[in-house]
Amino acid sequence: MSLLKSEPPAPVRSLDELLAIAHTLEHDAAEHYAAFAVQARHEGLPELGELFEKLAAEERHHQHFVEAWSQRQRGKAPDAIAIQWGLPETFDLAGGAELASSRMATAYRILAVAVQNEDRAFALWSYIAAHADAGDIRDAAETMARQELQHAWDLRRARRQAYHAEGNGRA
Repeated sequence: MSLLKSEPPAPVRSLDELLAIAHTLEHDAAEHYAAFAVQARHEGLPELGELFEKLAAEERHHQHFVEAWSQRQRGKAPDAIAIQWGLPETFDLAGGAELASSRMATAYRILAVAVQNEDRAFALWSYIAAHADAGDIRDAAETMARQELQHAWDLRRARRQAYHAEGNGRA
């Protein structure tokens, strides 16, 4: 079963398009996590707000990486106008919003949603790489897939730590 709710309707045709997709996805994830942070704080859950803000900062860091990559490779910032089709959903808006307002939310549960988001992004980049006609697009998509895989690994490690810190690891 695919992690993607829908497959991209066409292959990515240019490096400009790929970088625009990457930039848009990272920007959107940062915005969503930041909104969840505000919502969690509004609900009286400052610790969870802080965790969402850390995730937003990490996504902003990824966004800046893509901007720098585009400047090095193309001599310009990514431009969303290069995207030829609607982006598949890789971010669990409903799950994140529900957690941000839930008294049952824990760091472990928030990190579980973040892992799922990174897994979906990995699946998208893997799909783009597999369907790329040009080597530079395939290589760039594989680079993005590896980064998402690393992000998911880092979040899984944090999720394990949260699991044990919350006392769930006891027999």
